[in-house]
Amino acid sequence: MTNKVVIGILIFLVALSGGLGYHAYTLNQQINLLGEQMVVLQTEQATRIDTLSSEFTTLRGEILTRFGDLKGEIDKNLTQIDTLEDEMGENLAQIDTLKDKIDGTSAKVDTLEGEIGDTTGLSKSVIDANKVYQQVSQATVRISNGERTIGSGFIFDNEGHVLTAQHVVENLSEIYVVLPDGRTSTATNTGSCLFSDVAVLTLDDELTVEPLKLANSASVRIGEPVAVIGSPFDLSETLTTGIVSQTNRYVDIEYDSETRWVSNLIQFDAAVNFGNSGCPLVNAEGEIIGMVIARVEPDEGDGIYYAVSSNKIKRVVDSLITQGSFDYPWLGVGIANLTPEMVQTRSLETASGALVQGVIAKSPAEAAGVEVDDIIVAIDGVAIRDVAALTSYLGEFKSPGETATLTLTRDNKELELSLETGKRPS
Repeated sequence: MTNKVVIGILIFLVALSGGLGYHAYTLNQQINLLGEQMVVLQTEQATRIDTLSSEFTTLRGEILTRFGDLKGEIDKNLTQIDTLEDEMGENLAQIDTLKDKIDGTSAKVDTLEGEIGDTTGLSKSVIDANKVYQQVSQATVRISNGERTIGSGFIFDNEGHVLTAQHVVENLSEIYVVLPDGRTSTATNTGSCLFSDVAVLTLDDELTVEPLKLANSASVRIGEPVAVIGSPFDLSETLTTGIVSQTNRYVDIEYDSETRWVSNLIQFDAAVNFGNSGCPLVNAEGEIIGMVIARVEPDEGDGIYYAVSSNKIKRVVDSLITQGSFDYPWLGVGIANLTPEMVQTRSLETASGALVQGVIAKSPAEAAGVEVDDIIVAIDGVAIRDVAALTSYLGEFKSPGETATLTLTRDNKELELSLETGKRPS
C-alpha cells in the first residue's frame, strides 16, 4: 500500500515536473520572442531617433539660417528706418520752410485782395460811357405831342409801360412815344403822382424792347459816376455824364404854373436841359438809379440837377399800375430845418432834426400829441438830420394807414409818440 502511494507520488511528481518543464519551455520561448520584438522595437526606435535627430539637425540649421536672414533683414530695415527718420527730419524742415513760404504767400494774397478791392472800388469811380450808352439808349424814348419832343422817358417792363415825368404829360391831349429805331406808338396815361412827378404811360401798340433795370438807390454814394440819356432840345439819345452830388434832397421845384416840394431826389451834375425831363439817370453798370425831373435855372446857377430816386419810383409806379394813383403818406405838420441861431438860443447840442412850426387840426400829428416847437429827431428809430430826411423816409418807406413812431425833443426832454400816417391832401 505504501509502495503504491509512493509510486503515485512519484508519478505525480514526474508529471508535475514535465508540466513545469513544458511551461518553462513555453515561457522561455515567449521570453525569447519578446526579446526579439524588443530588439526590433529598439532598432526601430533607434532608427526613428536617428531620423528625428537628423531632421532636427536639418530643421535647426534651417531655423538658424532663416533667423540669420531675418536678422539681416531686420538690421537692413532698421538701417532704412534710420535713413527714413533722417529723411523725415529733412522733410519736416522743408515743410516748416514751405509753411513759412505759404504764410508769406498768404500775406501777399491778402495784400493783393486788398489791392483788388481798391481796384474794384476804383472801377466804380469811373464810367464806360459808350458801354452804358449802348445798354441804355435802346430803351430810352422821346415823348412827343405829335409835332415836337416834349420830354423823355424809358421802357419800364415787358407789359408796354413807359415811365416819364408827370409834368411832361400833364397837359398833353395826345401822347406819342418814339423809340430810337423810329418805331412810334400812341400812349395813354395810366396814372401819375403830382408830389413825386412820376407818370406811367401804356403803349397802345406792342413795341418789343428790353426794359431797363432799376438799381437800389439806397446804395448810391456821393461822388459815384452817372450818365443821363435823353432828348434835350429835340436832340434824341443825347448822352451826358457827371457824378452824384447828394442824395435824399427835398426841393421846391418850379413848374409852369406852380411850385411843389418833391422829396427822395438825387442831386447830380450831368448836364440836362429842356427835353431831358423823364429820362433815366444810370450808374456805371447801366442800371437806373433815378428819373430826371428838374434843374436849377441858368439865371440862378448851373451844375445842379435832380432825379427822383429809383426806390421811390418803384413804390410809386407799382401803385400807379395797380390802382392808377399813389397815396402819399402825411403827418399833418409844418416843419423846417433848424438854423444855427435856433441851436444857440435853444441850447441844443446839434442842428439835426426837423422843427415843428405848425400842427394841422384833425391831423395824425395832432391826434398823437405833437406840439409846435417840438423837434423831430427820429422816425421808427431812424435818425432825422433835416426836413429832407424826414420827407424822404416817409415817401420811401411809409404808406397811409401805417403806424409810425416819432422821437421828439420837447423842453430838452426826449419822448416818443406813435401815430397812424394819413393820406396827403390833394
